[in-house]
Order: sequence, then C-alpha cells, then structure tokens
Amino acid sequence: MKKEESEIVVSEPKIEYPCQWHYRVIGMEESLIREAVAHCIKEMDYTLKMANTSRTGKFISLNLEIVVGSEHMRNQIFITLRDHINIKMVL
Repeated sequence: MKKEESEIVVSEPKIEYPCQWHYRVIGMEESLIREAVAHCIKEMDYTLKMANTSRTGKFISLNLEIVVGSEHMRNQIFITLRDHINIKMVL
C-alpha cells in the first residue's frame, strides 16, 4: 500500500535541556499540595503559584515551574508528584 500524499506525519517536539518546565498540580487543599511539592522537589528551586479552583470548590490547581536538566528528570518529577497521596492529578 502506498503512502498517501495527504497523510500527516506527527513527530514529537524536540526539547532542549536544561529548560523551564511547567506542571499543573491538582489537589483538594492548597497547603497539602504545597507540602507535597516541597517534599517531592526537595532542594531544587521552583515557583508554585495558585492557578484555579474548580466550580464546586472541591479541587484547586497550582502551577509549578522548575528547570529540568533532562527528559529523565522531567519524567521523574512528574511520577513523584503524581504518586504523592495529597496530589490528585498532574498535568
């Protein structure tokens, strides 16, 4: 079967490290999210700012900005945050 000219080839964007990376961290209580981020990130410099509150007020999200040195580091931070008991979701 021939490849159609109209087919679009999607490739992953090339990320050059180190770079500033943004995560959206979602949980139920701001103080618990802040404690969880501090526990997961440890001694790295980061910025954590309030983002949104859900319509019902049950969930809040904070924007986390941090410099990551590699894809492995970026993914490890994501997994560590995602797996913390006080964090419901990471985007």
